[in-house]
Amino acid sequence: MRHTRKARRHIRNTIEHKKLPYGVRVLAWMRAIRWIGWGLGEALLPVFILSFSHTFAEAGLFSSTVDIASLVSLPLIGAWADRASSKRLILISLLLYPLVGVSYFFAGALGMAIFVVIARIVNGVTWEFENIGVETYYRRTVDASHVATSFGYIDMWSHFAWISASLVGMFLVVFMPIHVLLLGIAPFALISYVVLMRAPADAPPQSSTRAVKRSIAKMYKRMVTSWKDWDSKLQLLAVLVFFASILEALMYFFVPIDAYISGSSLSLVILLTVFGSVPSLFGYKLGRVADAENKYALVAGGLLGVGALLAGLALVPYYWFKLVAIFLMGLILELFFVIEGSLVTTLGPAETYGERGSVFEAIITLGDLASPPLIGIAFDMIGFSGTTAVMAVGAVCLAGAYIFISRTRRVATPISRGGVPTEIVEELPR
Repeated sequence: MRHTRKARRHIRNTIEHKKLPYGVRVLAWMRAIRWIGWGLGEALLPVFILSFSHTFAEAGLFSSTVDIASLVSLPLIGAWADRASSKRLILISLLLYPLVGVSYFFAGALGMAIFVVIARIVNGVTWEFENIGVETYYRRTVDASHVATSFGYIDMWSHFAWISASLVGMFLVVFMPIHVLLLGIAPFALISYVVLMRAPADAPPQSSTRAVKRSIAKMYKRMVTSWKDWDSKLQLLAVLVFFASILEALMYFFVPIDAYISGSSLSLVILLTVFGSVPSLFGYKLGRVADAENKYALVAGGLLGVGALLAGLALVPYYWFKLVAIFLMGLILELFFVIEGSLVTTLGPAETYGERGSVFEAIITLGDLASPPLIGIAFDMIGFSGTTAVMAVGAVCLAGAYIFISRTRRVATPISRGGVPTEIVEELPR
């Protein structure tokens, strides 16, 4: 008991030391509660979707529906986020989220695939409302030197809630079907809405509110072309984000399916996904490391680790190795997540947080959209081992680019220019 109290006091003192704003903590609680509803059955979504499909490629197409909806809605949401309170965007998403759980329930109860499509479409829109809203809120309220830490904080608590709920789902799936577990999405989204009402409202920079209104067509054009104005570091970060989304599709959609087809029970499929989510509990610590170290060197090392794990998956076809690989891969992906959150924030002005965030979210969505059907086709053609071997080569090649860029040391001093967090960067040879 004494050690438990000491551990809790240590966690509390660490958070107080970082002085995260109250609104940041409220948003972390909000997402943690919402993810309880998802944790009950989300780990079984690949199996649930596979039950409506005849091939891996078809399952991938079903999975990609959510990403199509995300991609279509992103430019509007990003532009809105730069001109309005991001808290309002999150509240809208929480009002719509119950439709996702209800649609999954009807899909399973009635055996109609159209409800899976409806659930995925609504999920795509609601996720972008919430995610862009949360990211913009954090970037407006958190000190520039602690951005990665704040993103790690919300990821840590939300995944703790998700993992706890998934462990409960491991036992409940023995007594109830998957679609009943997925219905839990609805009530927890509404509880999250009540919690979020306690968060202080945020406001966009004055220069954003006075910006000239763009037509819808120009918003989409801006999202597609804005990457041309980025420097090489932002463009290389975009490549990393795209590749990470492909890795996530492999690890959290196709690896569980492969385990299920190989004879693993539904409970073991859930356990596999839980292992991949446990590293998110270290998001706060990884964020502190990312804030203090050379981010490009960290990414390079992570990509080399990804290459080794993918090669191992191609050579070792056992369930125990899948557990080890998905855990370590989850740790690396969490590191990539907090680094991305930090670099997207500091490598550009505050007036375009929403726009820049939406472009990166679009890149993630493109990866999420393309990877399930492409990986599914690859599985049908060259099998699991061949697919992971090809991806291992891609990881090593991308690691080479980050090794090159990490050879210059970044000495950054956070400053504020007219209320805009930025950084002075001096490039020094090692």
